[in-house]
Amino acid sequence: MGTAPGPADLVVAAFRGLEYTALLLATGMLVLRRLARRAPGLGWVRPRLRPALAVAFVAGLSVVVGEGGLAAGSLSAGPVAAYLTTGLPGLARTLRVVAEALALLAPPEGRGVAAALALAIVALAAAGHAAAVPWGVPVDALHLLGAGLWAGGILALATLRPPEGWRGPSARALLERFSPVAIPAFLATVTTGVLRGSQELQVLRDVVATSYGQVLGMKVLGVLAMVPLSVLAWRRAIASPRLEAGVAVLVVGAAAVLAAYPLPPGRVAELEEAERAGAAASALPREGDLTLGGRAGQVLVGLTVRPGRPGPNQILIYLLPLEGEEAAAGIPATIRLGGRSIPTEVCGPTCRRAEIRLRGGEELAVRVGSEVGGIASFRLPGLPAPDGSGLLEHAQRRMHTLRTYRLEEVLASGLATVRASYAFEAPDRARISVRGGATRILVGGKEYFRPRPGARWRVEPGPPLRVPVFVWDSFLPPVAPRIVGAAVVDGVRTRIVSFAGSGSLPIWFRLWVDGTGLVRRAEMRAQGHFMDHRYSGFDAPIEIGPPPGA
Repeated sequence: MGTAPGPADLVVAAFRGLEYTALLLATGMLVLRRLARRAPGLGWVRPRLRPALAVAFVAGLSVVVGEGGLAAGSLSAGPVAAYLTTGLPGLARTLRVVAEALALLAPPEGRGVAAALALAIVALAAAGHAAAVPWGVPVDALHLLGAGLWAGGILALATLRPPEGWRGPSARALLERFSPVAIPAFLATVTTGVLRGSQELQVLRDVVATSYGQVLGMKVLGVLAMVPLSVLAWRRAIASPRLEAGVAVLVVGAAAVLAAYPLPPGRVAELEEAERAGAAASALPREGDLTLGGRAGQVLVGLTVRPGRPGPNQILIYLLPLEGEEAAAGIPATIRLGGRSIPTEVCGPTCRRAEIRLRGGEELAVRVGSEVGGIASFRLPGLPAPDGSGLLEHAQRRMHTLRTYRLEEVLASGLATVRASYAFEAPDRARISVRGGATRILVGGKEYFRPRPGARWRVEPGPPLRVPVFVWDSFLPPVAPRIVGAAVVDGVRTRIVSFAGSGSLPIWFRLWVDGTGLVRRAEMRAQGHFMDHRYSGFDAPIEIGPPPGA
């Protein structure tokens, strides 16, 4: 399984490198401004802050739009917006650009610029790989802030021209003020960098054995090369800090390339170790389990509790993003229960598991740490949950006696959401209207189609249709049906039955069934299909026929 970025990733990394450089430069400029205001003042220290902030904002906006376009497969506003608001990484991307804009608009001499820059740097850490590992975000944020004080300060020095040159007394005064800031910041940068590297690399040989490690090694060599250059600059043995600043730019570029890698070797090694150990267990449910389906951002999440009784239980989590099983391999997941975070171990490309003692009634939150992930919450029923086979059979019998019914559908993929209204009339008629879009009318073997309101109708042979028909029909018999709760839907008391579908497709259902067997509400959770249905108009008068003039 490769970890090298593709060409599109490298293009985004180039903009990210520009954004990193501009953010660190702006941070360094703020530091130098503050140092220059100490008595006696250094009036010649007037770095141009606003151009650096403008570059950071434009480059940052380009990065998040580019990442959204790559993830969504297009630059359509809806999918990109969904990508930028899904999960912690998505929200962090949006927050980062907002913070960069606020820094650009804030008065240069005020404290708002510093606060906005700090927020942008923290959001930058939360939007990357650091969000996938414990303590990754605070460690990476400290790493970037330290780099801003140290490397950013060096970049800012390179933009200045002391009145007597860099060997003159004015430059010496500035360097003496900068050193007490730069040295602790350098040490903090190195320390947090080592911690971040240990989170992503499993063993020391990964530095030379993987492309990720090789780029990381180049970054480390660049940092080490800056040390003697800094000493020479402080001793005024070189005439300008621009060589040192050039090396700093290369270090920042290496950091940007690292951020473009879709799967750091630490997580690749975790998966490969699980595969070598033969631990590729399935997280799909089997009879006797308690199973629930959900979503975290764009990722399908199936939660299975085994054996589903009070006491020790194995929690199996099935993960499947839009990109498929291979993409699922590098996605981390943690479980939140009662204020504590419980790590999971990899048991296969789509499988994560943990051992937890349960009583029943707990609320579990599964945090999917990928850039396309988020949080899926599950309320467990009392344990053991009653068998739901009888309730589901009762619902099937009742629903298949209906002559007419309506349903409202909300279908989400994680990138976009579509709302539609359906009306059905037995034995073979249906009307489907997408909000603000197309309308289809099926009558017998004909389909009447209108792509948008006001357009002309087209008539063509239609697919065979037998009414009544329901989304779960094709996935019966059910796997592990359990009654998992009760709720009032549209003023009617219901019981909730949860089950997985049979067959090769990983799919979960939840039905809200009233006392007469009518399904008032239904949920389906499958890869890229997160569907909610609300049913009404049971056996109410409905007339479905060809549209006038068609």
